[in-house]
Amino acid sequence: MGMATAPHYLFGPFRLDPARRTLCRGDQTVPLTARAFDVLLALVERAGRTVEKDELLQLVWPDTIVEEANLTQQVFTIRRLLGPSPDSGPYIVTIPRRGYRFVATVEEQMARPNRSPGHNDAATPALLLAMPLPPDAPVAPVAERALAISPDGRTVVYVSGGPAGTRLYRRALDTFDAMPIPHTEGAANPFFSPDASWIGFTTACRLQKIPAAGGPPQTICELEGDVRGATWSPSGTIVFAAGPASGLWQVQDGGGTPRPLTTLRFEMGERTHRWPHMLPDGLGVLFTIGHAGDSSFDEASVAVAGLDAPDHRIVLRHATDGRCPSPALLLWGRQGILMAAAFDPQSREIAGPPRVVIPGVVMSKTGAVHAACSRTGILVHVPGGVQKPRRSLLTLDGDGTVVDTMPCEDAIEEPRVSPDGRSVILGRRSRGSDLWRFDRERRSLTRVSFDQGTFAGIWGPENGTITCSSSTSGVADLYCLQPDRGTEPARLLGTEFDKVAGAWSPNGETLAYTEYHPETGADIWVLDRASGATTALVRTRFNEYAPCFSPDGRYLAYTSEESGQAEVHVVSFPGAAGKCQVSTDGGSEPVWSRDGQTLCYRVGHRMMRVDIRRGPQHAGVPTTQFERHHIHGAVTGLANYDVTPDGAGFIVIVDDAVPAMVMLQVTVR
Repeated sequence: MGMATAPHYLFGPFRLDPARRTLCRGDQTVPLTARAFDVLLALVERAGRTVEKDELLQLVWPDTIVEEANLTQQVFTIRRLLGPSPDSGPYIVTIPRRGYRFVATVEEQMARPNRSPGHNDAATPALLLAMPLPPDAPVAPVAERALAISPDGRTVVYVSGGPAGTRLYRRALDTFDAMPIPHTEGAANPFFSPDASWIGFTTACRLQKIPAAGGPPQTICELEGDVRGATWSPSGTIVFAAGPASGLWQVQDGGGTPRPLTTLRFEMGERTHRWPHMLPDGLGVLFTIGHAGDSSFDEASVAVAGLDAPDHRIVLRHATDGRCPSPALLLWGRQGILMAAAFDPQSREIAGPPRVVIPGVVMSKTGAVHAACSRTGILVHVPGGVQKPRRSLLTLDGDGTVVDTMPCEDAIEEPRVSPDGRSVILGRRSRGSDLWRFDRERRSLTRVSFDQGTFAGIWGPENGTITCSSSTSGVADLYCLQPDRGTEPARLLGTEFDKVAGAWSPNGETLAYTEYHPETGADIWVLDRASGATTALVRTRFNEYAPCFSPDGRYLAYTSEESGQAEVHVVSFPGAAGKCQVSTDGGSEPVWSRDGQTLCYRVGHRMMRVDIRRGPQHAGVPTTQFERHHIHGAVTGLANYDVTPDGAGFIVIVDDAVPAMVMLQVTVR
């Protein structure tokens, strides 16, 4: 990494740290999105001179064509967060028709990074080798981790396959052939044991290991949902992310019952812990935190937790999938670039300025960086860039057969079918998050919100009205939209904590929503529309979220984590009495059928249904409606599907196929 100094910028009460990508006011970190941070840094580095708009756009969005309004919005956000300067003037002034100028006095402070024992100055690649793969066994464009390298750097294992299924392949660096690994059908997330004698991997329902020398697989534990990475410690502990909206879990490599390692801090906006990597000392783990309101994992954070003291802290912001291939080096991904910085293994902090290692690495929209590094300094990666999220809205019949398809360029989520079945409200994430309406008859998409911070749209309380969450004020408050009338959004409820709309009662008088509290996590509250009064309906020390009313308004279904895993519960309304669990082996994302006779929910890739005709206390045995891979709900916990009004089918969201990758690159330092 060299002995380059790391600049910090001081202005007013603020300290801007480009290496850690943090802005602090005294000891408090000021929350900034990745784009806002880039705009502020560009202006601070050029303090005192006018920075033309075109120059700023090129600095912050180098490979993207964006509207000038995006820049204006970022400057507005920065000004609001900074407030007035010590002389009561603004920090940033607008130069009409030209650009912006940072006018406050800036002090540049140089801090020499620490050099730790064993520090490797040779982070720059010394030798780059191409590794062609068989045309019939390319790297699969999976959302999970796609490859791993053995600790000694001799063997690469990667995921290959397509829609029909995946499996693991092995390629030794001193050979030209990639060979399938038997008994790994449906595998993802490969990882090696510290002594390279075992290969771990996940399937849709199991965490497994298989001897590297060959042999049958062994099941370590059962799983639910899509795992987001796993890693193996020298002491025999395997740490894994149990799902898209989960904390980290740990289990012994000989098998057993998993137990939690980290806990999501809902009050701090944490919505997912994923992509764990064991630290070289085997005593702690690096992982990625996704936050509420993040438009992509470029805005995520890399954190560290100890195996014996799992209270975690953030190491680096605006980064994903961080790992330490050696004690003094941290690698991470951002915008399709593999970055590196010196790392202090004692303090577990960044110890130097960031630099580019590989300018083009395939990154999944889930934040996974398709690269792996051995202890011997050999880095293998899939050349490319960020995989653009392309999804489709599918209409399925009752047995899961596709009836209709509507492609979309961006990441769509949380479809809600209108009561008349003609329209679907969708969340759509690109550079921000907004709501769109899909007309099923005309097959047209129309935007209905414009602030790039709106999400979780539901129909109601009136026909044509949409209730949603918006975080433009800094806190996710609840708003009502009337897109057909062209009126401004009206704030329905504003409090100091984030809120996500769940469902309106059938009579439109009561809104059930989730509130995220620093002491009790996710809780279910109700809002009385007439009086504006709010009441906590289900509030415990466990997380409860995704409330939905039965069509007759007598019951409320929701997801609860009180058993240690997500399960679907039902209570009566309005009294919240008679609580009962209707799922039997995990479950989330509850949605009522329109006739109220059945309740649907998700378990992994299975769509489940349970008969509720005799009431929740006498619920039937859950059965599988169908099984297919479609996108789970994640950040809000709301259902990422809906039931059609006629009760005969479903609306779901799937990832579109991404071209497979037939080349790996190997870097030898």
